[in-house]
Amino acid sequence: MTEHDVSETRERRTVPLTQLIHLMSEYQKLGAHRQTFLPVGAASDTLLRGFIIVTGGLAILGIICVAVGAVPGGIAIGLLAAVPGAFALWRGQLNRQNRSSRLDLFDFGMTIYRAGERVQGFRWDTAEVRQRVVAFQSGPPSEYALEMTGPDGAHAIFDDILFGEGPEWGKAIQSAITATQLPRAVTAIDNGETVHFGEVALNLDALLHLDQSYPWERIQLIDARGGLVRIKVDGRWHSLMPVANIPNFYIFNELAERLRVTPFD
Repeated sequence: MTEHDVSETRERRTVPLTQLIHLMSEYQKLGAHRQTFLPVGAASDTLLRGFIIVTGGLAILGIICVAVGAVPGGIAIGLLAAVPGAFALWRGQLNRQNRSSRLDLFDFGMTIYRAGERVQGFRWDTAEVRQRVVAFQSGPPSEYALEMTGPDGAHAIFDDILFGEGPEWGKAIQSAITATQLPRAVTAIDNGETVHFGEVALNLDALLHLDQSYPWERIQLIDARGGLVRIKVDGRWHSLMPVANIPNFYIFNELAERLRVTPFD
């Protein structure tokens, strides 16, 4: 590495994070800034507090056992307390490592920065999002964990363990991508094209999965509870694939329901 390279590297390191995010938003033409989400802090981390409470409770119980003469029981409880204690240490360290991370939403896309990594930018009209847990039909999701990919090779994985207010940013990202890309997908299908979502695809005639074709008139229900997409065909359930394997699942689900209930003209 030359002296010039070292100087350039040091200069890059001194650029404020907010400026890097601004530069990425300008490069991607993301429009006006809307919201910023920061990492879960120790004070608001319910998981960390839970580990600490359990560790403390077990430790007190172990001390009481030793005090009343039940030394073996006290030792056993002390060893048991080490398990949530280790998780508490891990969680605290994770919080410290991710302290500078941030997620920013804009009119036309988003940026994400994780400590030690480059700022990544995604546009709503070109991004693909995969979600591990999806709120579908009934019941709230237990977590929000998204994997984003862009046409320029951008890639990011993040969840509500890292960033607080998961339901807020999770719904905002999914809604923005769906609202932006759904009309284009509807037009493509209406024009007789086949729209692909990973290993599953849709057209005017059928739902396609691998080498199978399921005509719309034979599909009674589409279900994704439990994180697995299933379809009921002629009274029998067929499992297709996990929701997490389907890019832009909400667009897929909206199109599939429209085609199943009222085929496109």
